[in-house]
Amino acid sequence: MSLITKMRKQKAVLWRKGSLNRFGRTSFEAPIEISCRWEDIVVEFLDMQGEKVLSKSVVYVDRILALGDRLKRGEIESDTPTNPLDVEDTFEVRRFEQLPNLKASETLLTAYL
Repeated sequence: MSLITKMRKQKAVLWRKGSLNRFGRTSFEAPIEISCRWEDIVVEFLDMQGEKVLSKSVVYVDRILALGDRLKRGEIESDTPTNPLDVEDTFEVRRFEQLPNLKASETLLTAYL
């Protein structure tokens, strides 16, 4: 087991961003639970418009995410809503990076919230 895999011992709930509904609001897919390492740290990064912004958290995840997906720290529960906007403490993925290791055998996947 690699170091990247070993460090992802926490859980998060992921809502993937869907398309716009008939009212012009973003829809989301059903929530799923993923493995991660969640760090509540402030990091300055460039958003997609090239503006400097600050993160609330940096999350190392086990799968590729898209901008606009939403994450919440913790495990999925039976009453987890399908819309993350109805849940407290969900955060939007505002930047996503992929960094392969030196052998290119594994990739560190990082989401900035």
